[in-house]
Amino acid sequence: MTFSSRLTSNLFLSTLLAFVLGACDQAPGDLGEMTDGDEALCGDGVVQPGEQCDDGNAQGGDGCTVHCTAEDGADPLCGDGVLQPGEQCDDGNPVDGDGCTAHCTLEAQPACGDGVVQPGEQCDDGNPVDGDGCTAHCTLESPPICGDGVVQPQNGEQCDDGNAQDGDGCATTCLLEGQGVCGDGVLHDGEQCDDGNGQDGDGCTANCTLEGQPLCGDGIVQPGEQCDDGNAVDGDGCATTCLLEGQGICGDGVLHDGEQCDDGNFVDGDGCTANCTLEGQPACGDGVVQPQNGEQCDDGNATNGDGCTITCQLEGQPACGDGLVQPGEQCDDGNGQDGDGCTANCTLEGQPACGDGILQPGEQCDDGNGQDGDGCTANCTLEGQPLCGDGIVQPQNGEQCDDGNAVDGDGCAVTCLLEG
Repeated sequence: MTFSSRLTSNLFLSTLLAFVLGACDQAPGDLGEMTDGDEALCGDGVVQPGEQCDDGNAQGGDGCTVHCTAEDGADPLCGDGVLQPGEQCDDGNPVDGDGCTAHCTLEAQPACGDGVVQPGEQCDDGNPVDGDGCTAHCTLESPPICGDGVVQPQNGEQCDDGNAQDGDGCATTCLLEGQGVCGDGVLHDGEQCDDGNGQDGDGCTANCTLEGQPLCGDGIVQPGEQCDDGNAVDGDGCATTCLLEGQGICGDGVLHDGEQCDDGNFVDGDGCTANCTLEGQPACGDGVVQPQNGEQCDDGNATNGDGCTITCQLEGQPACGDGLVQPGEQCDDGNGQDGDGCTANCTLEGQPACGDGILQPGEQCDDGNGQDGDGCTANCTLEGQPLCGDGIVQPQNGEQCDDGNAVDGDGCAVTCLLEG
């Protein structure tokens, strides 16, 4: 190697050495290892206070943004520099004091979500997220309350705009403004009370009816009421008397077919029952089954086709009192009354007969009805053993005939021997 070549090589090595020594003594803030007193720098590879991440580069899309905020491809993040739903601002950093807080809410004005509980707020956890105890509207979660932005009619709310402000159409009591309504604190026609809230249990219900006694208009269908829609308004299908509108019915004050009376209410003890039957005497249609009067049922109305006839006899099966003479009946005049020629047991009056409840000669029993299966047949013979008079010819017992009755002169004697 020539002298000039060696000189050039030495000069290059000296320059390289000087560069390396200089790099080891760089100024604070340059890329490299930080010393005490150096200031935090996004991109230096060290996560400093205020940074969510620091991957040592100025590239986005690798999980850490150029602003040292964590990326999450599927979830927008406050501090990523993009204004997302629920954010008032996003300046791409987690620093307060620059007009946009670290919670992405505008500074210089109180706002729900700024982390400071302002007048009208129940809480403020500094985020617009529900499900963490404080709603995005700065109202306490669980239980549901007025001001949480959710209309809860069951709690008496007519509206809920998620704030505690009056004058915006929805009052702080969650009642509509600009119209006289139940819950506005003013007693209107049709209201029994109005305490200015939509709560039950304080003496005045959410429907503005007095508590402590069942009342028409309290929203609960009580005995004697056909409906109760919780208001005092006619024309909506349920009258102010809690009777269904649009049909002639017991309780409307008009006497209809099948009614004995109609005093316009569903109250007993005033001479006319809630079933529109006269009080003071037991009667078919009063809702009380009176077997002693021959009633098989009593559904409290004067309507056929509902299982119980207007004569208080069961429908769908032949029965004494249905007006039809059935096998085993001597008569049937359609009522359960004695003294009219046909007893309540469907036997002729004025002569002894099986079924009149009186044991006559030739009868083995008489339980006063025309029913089998109760120990005494409809023919007044004892059940449980073959007998003359049970309607079954039993030659082994010496019977020549058996017409099922205890009457002579009809071809078959009461001894079950042929006559004539």
